[in-house]
Amino acid sequence: MVFEERVNLALVLSGGSARGLAHIGVLEVLEENHIPINAIVGTSMGALVGGIYCAGALKEFKEKILQLSKNKIVSLFLANRIKKGNTSTEGIEKFLKQFTINKKIEDLAIDFTSIATDLNTGKEVFLNEGSLLKSIIASIAIPGVFKPVKYKGKFLVDGGVVDPLPQKYGSLIANKTICINAMPSEFKYKKESDMFDIISEAVGIMSHELIINKLDIKKKDHLFIQLKTKNMDSFDFSDIQKKIDIGRDATKINIKKIISLVQEK
Repeated sequence: MVFEERVNLALVLSGGSARGLAHIGVLEVLEENHIPINAIVGTSMGALVGGIYCAGALKEFKEKILQLSKNKIVSLFLANRIKKGNTSTEGIEKFLKQFTINKKIEDLAIDFTSIATDLNTGKEVFLNEGSLLKSIIASIAIPGVFKPVKYKGKFLVDGGVVDPLPQKYGSLIANKTICINAMPSEFKYKKESDMFDIISEAVGIMSHELIINKLDIKKKDHLFIQLKTKNMDSFDFSDIQKKIDIGRDATKINIKKIISLVQEK
């Protein structure tokens, strides 16, 4: 994969389902400290939050989800009706459309790439042009929860299946990368877990192992930040502000390192 021109700083955001809403807090603190983000690369919830930020609508998105009940948010992601074992993406698409406003990725002020998985090849797909909304929906299509998304001749599912924290891609397009991981390192099965929780936790375990195997923490011009999301369920959309604050706290703790990274020549 060849890029004509590398940008200076790329922010790489992991998946994590409800945990990934912590990325909102990360972006807020980076903006408050005037950190110049040139590109965002996101998988699953990282793609959703990052894409909406690039569209300039993160504040409105945050305000909206803080107003919604836990059950309403869950219904958006899991829909109200199950068809042939998969939920429809209609509800979440309609909800996100108000923030993506029919924008195309190539028209965004900040470079954006979402990561999805091609079911036919098993390879990761980098969605960096075309419909912002479709690229987000493809990246969050958890297997067994959402039906695959047909886009550009491919059948796509959640990018976390192959690349839950796309550090390598971020390093290809940028001189410096900040990787934010919202996936916990430990998981605990609960007897009261329903089908969707079990599927998501299984994907989470797989994602964590992929991150550990792929991550290069010694890479020059790279900063890795692990968010404290232990003991959070994948589809627990209660107390969203607390999740956002986890992202804020982690970024504040690391802000000196972030500023130092940005200022390095």
